[in-house]
Amino acid sequence: MQIHAHYTLTPDEALRGVRAFKRLWYQVSVGFGLGLILLGVASAALAPAQRGPGLFMVLNGLLFAALPEAVLRMARRRRGPDAYAPVEVVFDDEGLTLRTESSEGGLPWAGFTKIQRHSGFWIFRTAPSRAVLLPERALEPAAAAELEAFLQARKLMKP
Repeated sequence: MQIHAHYTLTPDEALRGVRAFKRLWYQVSVGFGLGLILLGVASAALAPAQRGPGLFMVLNGLLFAALPEAVLRMARRRRGPDAYAPVEVVFDDEGLTLRTESSEGGLPWAGFTKIQRHSGFWIFRTAPSRAVLLPERALEPAAAAELEAFLQARKLMKP
């Protein structure tokens, strides 16, 4: 197998990719925040003389619910519109190689813990909080089918 892909991430695409990669932690944080808000409102309503703890829970719940999105959007704004360099990805029988104008690196297939497709991205996880994100648009349909068949044959990707 020898597949080449070229792409440049856009800021919006990078934001969507991180959301797709971190979706479980994102959902947990937002869900926990909404739960704290509900508990805080209930606490304030049940004990009107002591609203302090309830308001504290509401404020913390707002932080948990809003912070993940705020952090992602601030990081996108800080990087600017031209922050993403063109990338070339090469898939072969040994692994995956990434090349930019300034760097090159490779990962063997054994270095990936999980590979999946979600929300328009190929997500190649190397650790719970690290992954290589490849937009699906970077691969031709025939190349994507070949890669998926290869990964399923090696039991790196579930059908």
